[in-house]
Amino acid sequence: MSGDFAVHEGLDETGPARTGQAARTSPTLAVPAAIEVRHLTKVFGGRAAVSDVSFSVAEGEVFGFLGPNGAGNPVTELRRSLWVRRVPVRLTRPDSAYCDDRSLRWSYATSFVGYSGSMVFVNRKRELVALDAWWALPGPQLGVIWGRRRIGKSYLISHWAQDKRVVFHIARNQPVREQFRQLSERAHHVVSTPQRDVTRTPFSDWDDVFRVLANAAMDEPLLLVIDEFAELLLGEPNVESTLRAVWEEVGPDSKLRVLLTGSAVRAMEALQAERAPLFGRATLRLHLRAFTPGESALMLRGLPPGERAKAWGVCGGTPYYLSLWDDGASFRENLQRLVCTEQGVLLNEGELVLATEDFAGGRRERLPEQVLRAIATSHTAFSEIKSIIGTDPTRVLRSLQDLDLVNRIQPVRAKQDNRKAVYQVNDNFLDFWLSLVEPYREYITWGIGTDVAAIIEDSFSDFMGSRWEEAFRRHLALAAMEDPRLRPVSGIGSFWKTGTQGDADPCEIDAVILTGRARTVTLVGEAKWAPSKDGGRLLRDLERKAAGSGLPVADNLVYALCAREEITHLPADRDDIIVVTAADIFA
Repeated sequence: MSGDFAVHEGLDETGPARTGQAARTSPTLAVPAAIEVRHLTKVFGGRAAVSDVSFSVAEGEVFGFLGPNGAGNPVTELRRSLWVRRVPVRLTRPDSAYCDDRSLRWSYATSFVGYSGSMVFVNRKRELVALDAWWALPGPQLGVIWGRRRIGKSYLISHWAQDKRVVFHIARNQPVREQFRQLSERAHHVVSTPQRDVTRTPFSDWDDVFRVLANAAMDEPLLLVIDEFAELLLGEPNVESTLRAVWEEVGPDSKLRVLLTGSAVRAMEALQAERAPLFGRATLRLHLRAFTPGESALMLRGLPPGERAKAWGVCGGTPYYLSLWDDGASFRENLQRLVCTEQGVLLNEGELVLATEDFAGGRRERLPEQVLRAIATSHTAFSEIKSIIGTDPTRVLRSLQDLDLVNRIQPVRAKQDNRKAVYQVNDNFLDFWLSLVEPYREYITWGIGTDVAAIIEDSFSDFMGSRWEEAFRRHLALAAMEDPRLRPVSGIGSFWKTGTQGDADPCEIDAVILTGRARTVTLVGEAKWAPSKDGGRLLRDLERKAAGSGLPVADNLVYALCAREEITHLPADRDDIIVVTAADIFA
């Protein structure tokens, strides 16, 4: 299957990198099922015919789908989308799914994704440190981990928990009794006693689950992971209150750890709101975000820095997308394989994001999607967005910012004002898909993807300009922490004069660092996506812009000059210049 199939949700959303080693599977995480399907989605015309369906088939079990035939019928689409055995028998490709058939998983990934071997964990060092510290706390502990799809929550947990006693439960839209039966099977190896075999006497309710597991954790720690907890709340809204009641009664001697995880960002954040039943109970709160440019480079080790930058421009910091990039192929070959063929894994991925993301407001009117499309087509000012969608976009823009899908940009030191800001699609892949893939999607299905790949490659430099500037600013933010001339850093961003008319110079500066309480400008920088730039010319432009900006500039102002591969013709004997290339950003 496409989408999550290649990274099982143990490998689903993370930071995997490819090696020739065999896959590591923790026996404590093994699921007693012959086939496990998670988050199956199929989208037609922007509408999800099958949305986030999950189920498992036990060994020896006869499993079927019931429902009338008919184009677009969800049951029919589900039946058509599943590949039970070999790839050639598929009738249509799901937009997203993870299917765990242990005998077929890796041969399938090899034939469709284009590489063989397993994927191993990379990065997430800060998160692993936080998880270890949480695990070491005395008494029972509750934790919450959330983040967008493909970001790596399940893979992070499975990697961290591989040497721990763990019960992993995936919340599904299915009958309550079936949920408890499956959870009982998964918990059998840690909670069954001569007095009670939970496979014969399954859990009866969530109170039963939490109490039995708390008792099983008296002698040694036990981890319960409830994945997609927000989905569980849809069918059982009282589970929060049940967990709170049990949590208040569990004694300090129990070593039970409960991790609630989910991709519905708003719903997971609502769990921790002041009036929520579990407010103040969680001792671990991890919001998993996309990799930075430097972290993304860890998944692209086989590429030179400039090619890493291009791969990041397409994939952003989403580990699943990065894992699909073939280091041994050219940029155009990757485009052709991933998006410029009807079988491309990412051809319909943007539509999937738009159809399944946890948006606030306007689901029926699809306002978030309209806003994203407006921004991707260069309607970036508040007034332009409002005109395109026909209503005030304030709430939708705030929701998209919370999801890290949109970034609000204002000149540094300017008074915060949504109406005077400009907006940018913050997710590299979604912006790439909306800007360069979707306009050609119909032609790709006609079989002319080779030509489309050439057009996208030719247009990529124009697309990459703002992305490169953002990578430049992120790099400077980290570098500033090591430079006493720039500390303490109180802000970093870009600058331009607002309200300029005619031939007036807007003094656009790609990067500005502010220092101290006075927010004095201590660094100005210019970033160019071109492979090579004349450093003397860039420096003169920056000096002119800094002088004309009206900003409070430090006496010992630092100048940062950036190109993809090299900066030439630098003035000699100057220690106020920093040179940045892809080799620095994507080291």
